[in-house]
Amino acid sequence: SSKICSAVTGNLHPHGGASMYGAAALMAAEFQRVKVIDGQGAFPRIQGDIPAADRYTEMRLSAPGAALTAELDDHAVPMVQTFDGEWTEPTMLPAQWPVLLCNGAVGIAEGWATKVPAHNPREVMAACRALLARPNTTDDTLMKLIPGPDWGCGSTVVGSNGLREYITTGRGMFTVRGTLTVDGKNVIVTELPPGVASNTVQDRIRALVESGELSGVADMSDLTDRRNGLRIVVTAKRGHSAETIREQLLALTPLESTFAASLVALDEDRVPRWWSVRELISAFLHLRDSVVLHRSEYRLEKVTARRHLVAGLMKIHLDIDAAVAVIRGSDTVDDARQGLQQRFEIDEEQANYVLALQLRRLTKLDVIELQAEADKLDAEFAELTELVSNPDARRKVIDKELVETAKLFKGPEFDRRTVLDLEATPTASSADEDGPRERKVNTSWRLDDRGVFSDSHGELLTSGLGWAVWTDGRVKFTNGNGLPFKIRDIPVAPDITGLLRSGVMPTGYHLALVTRRGKILRIDPAAVNPQGVAGNGVAGVKLVADDAGDEVIAALPISCENGEAILSTSEKSWKVTEVADIPVKGRGGAGVGFHPFVKGEDALLSAAISATGFVRGRRAVRAENRAKASVKGSGSDVTPAPSE
Repeated sequence: SSKICSAVTGNLHPHGGASMYGAAALMAAEFQRVKVIDGQGAFPRIQGDIPAADRYTEMRLSAPGAALTAELDDHAVPMVQTFDGEWTEPTMLPAQWPVLLCNGAVGIAEGWATKVPAHNPREVMAACRALLARPNTTDDTLMKLIPGPDWGCGSTVVGSNGLREYITTGRGMFTVRGTLTVDGKNVIVTELPPGVASNTVQDRIRALVESGELSGVADMSDLTDRRNGLRIVVTAKRGHSAETIREQLLALTPLESTFAASLVALDEDRVPRWWSVRELISAFLHLRDSVVLHRSEYRLEKVTARRHLVAGLMKIHLDIDAAVAVIRGSDTVDDARQGLQQRFEIDEEQANYVLALQLRRLTKLDVIELQAEADKLDAEFAELTELVSNPDARRKVIDKELVETAKLFKGPEFDRRTVLDLEATPTASSADEDGPRERKVNTSWRLDDRGVFSDSHGELLTSGLGWAVWTDGRVKFTNGNGLPFKIRDIPVAPDITGLLRSGVMPTGYHLALVTRRGKILRIDPAAVNPQGVAGNGVAGVKLVADDAGDEVIAALPISCENGEAILSTSEKSWKVTEVADIPVKGRGGAGVGFHPFVKGEDALLSAAISATGFVRGRRAVRAENRAKASVKGSGSDVTPAPSE
């Protein structure tokens, strides 16, 4: 392995050896959906494993890995010089299967983040053939072929929320749960969600036990080994239900996580953009068409050159003795070349080829073999000419090659591993049940099956336990239509500055925090670690320093649907802003401006969100980008657009 990584680092990519080996080790890991590298030695078997040092391991391309580079020698993709000019390297791989969709990817560069889930290679290859035959295949048909992600680590996708959105747009959020089984008093963890390391889960469980939030846990053992794979055993105390412990583990640890898919990749011009699954497959098919075209052009050039030489040999064969006499009777090579050209009516290239042959080969030319080769070259020439000029002929070749490539994925290791439990409900949703919630101050309290509220909420204005509006010591609960159905007086503790809003955030939603000074911070809740009921919360939006008047005036749940807009109003102006133009940022930031104030004002009065946009009278109000100027007026006649 050290030899390979050193060669790649020294000749092709001037990067650090450690990062090079780490990337190669991941491509050989057992939890990779398709292992591109066939590794020998201690490579990762479960997420979070560290491979042995590169001097103790060996690696080579696996069969699927070789299919990614098989046509490089046919000049199927453009080649460029390396940084030192001594080597050439391809600008892309002539891949015979879409590795990005099959293995997924996670990364960030220059402000663009990508998080692509892995998919089953058999399903992906079937979808490729379907879109090749019928480019206008419906989304429903595509979802039957690729119903959802399929990670090498297994796990379960819980519920159907976000799956269709991801397949059709490339962006979506869905809940992924590890595999936990109950055996007597034990809860046994055998699979983890993607990207979750075993050590992370165990450390979280220990912390919860020490804090008292998992008081029913008596012991935890890590029985993981290379033969049986992952096995974490959590034992319940006497008098505690293992099933309850299982639910608490799902609610309080990364064993149930939200996967925020964001399918970002470079286009042909090396510009990052969002892709849908359909668009990525179409791009792969376009690549295959380009590969077949350039491969055919290169082979056609070779066949044409060989046909020309064979034609010259066949003329020479008509009178080999005369050819030998011309060569022997010439004083120089130039004389011999000219003599052959004049005697047999061949060109300079053909004459040079004859002169380069050894005499014994020239005298033993077999006309039958030459004619057979000529016939074969003629057939190849006709076939390659058809491929170069006819896209339909290339599509037939692409389909045939897709069938052959799909045979690489016939083994049992390519059976679907991730379960799609579309009827199940994420654990966090169980806190939606009707009934009063208690507000407690004891730091040793535990999560019950209805959820709770904490008065030690800190700065973040939402949590995963449920949300309400807290005004003057009152908590208002609302039903799905936004109508109050239960109000209870709850005193605010003296050390609390005030909870503006909290609540259950539906899967796939974002949170927007709006400040008095016209800033907005859009947060992805999936990127915030869940807080315990006694936790102090985390920083939300950063307010203007030394400005006592700056505060958060609204916490808006964003559904991320098309057409969603935010109405902001100040004393002298109003504005409707397109939600899609508000970037997702990390928590703790200052946000971005979205409501330019008119002269003489510097404070927002309110902000509201509508999934259907806003109307003024009967006319729809156009949602603007965040830099667009505000409209003078009170905005009192601007209302949410009715649902269609």
